[in-house]
Amino acid sequence: MKKFEINFENYWDCLDDKFDELIENGYIKLPSIAGLDLKNISKLISSEISGKTYTELNSAHQKFLGELLIDKYLAPKLFDLAQREFGYKGLISNQYHVARSAIPGDDKYRAHFDSHIFTLVIPLNIPKVKTINDSIGELIFFPNMRGFPSNAFYDFIGKLWTKQFSSESGIKKLKKKKIMKINSFTDYEPLLFMGNTVFHSNKPVSVNADSQRLTLLAHYFDPFPNSSIGSLLRKIRLR
Repeated sequence: MKKFEINFENYWDCLDDKFDELIENGYIKLPSIAGLDLKNISKLISSEISGKTYTELNSAHQKFLGELLIDKYLAPKLFDLAQREFGYKGLISNQYHVARSAIPGDDKYRAHFDSHIFTLVIPLNIPKVKTINDSIGELIFFPNMRGFPSNAFYDFIGKLWTKQFSSESGIKKLKKKKIMKINSFTDYEPLLFMGNTVFHSNKPVSVNADSQRLTLLAHYFDPFPNSSIGSLLRKIRLR
């Protein structure tokens, strides 16, 4: 397939008319990035992952985000929204970027809330499978599962209470009560959602999948950076 350039000077303009939708629905989809040379980008980032599921910002990852002009356009837009709508008083540099790699046969569910206000999922490599019964690590999410946590204590209590739904059986129970969305990312459209109010997980990657699943996760603005359980878990995860 012939690749084409995407003008990221204008790409992020689409957000200006979608912020109301983001706050109301808890998520928005962005224009597809399928026109980029994602195969080569995935190879470069994967070469620095060393087999880990989560890898904090490496050089290839950082270079790609620079090409997307995220720091120039996306971060300032989200920073303004966080201050205006959620009373965020922290720094714009309060960000957490990781690459998530799931290999065929990965069968763990890890449903959770993020500690950060916003989460952006950028699909780089979405595997293919032979049958419709096989899964490819689709994102499962429950929009507006809880209200915006007013402090670190309520943030912790909310995460503790939803721990009962973090497994596959828990998700099956939860979808009987709450609206569940599934995004396969086969269209290569990034997804921006409210990280600390949208409960989310990933389906397994079938053993029959033809490749790993690689996504980039950009988290913006932990409102309780010095006291949230998320900050502790991030330190443990990346040891």
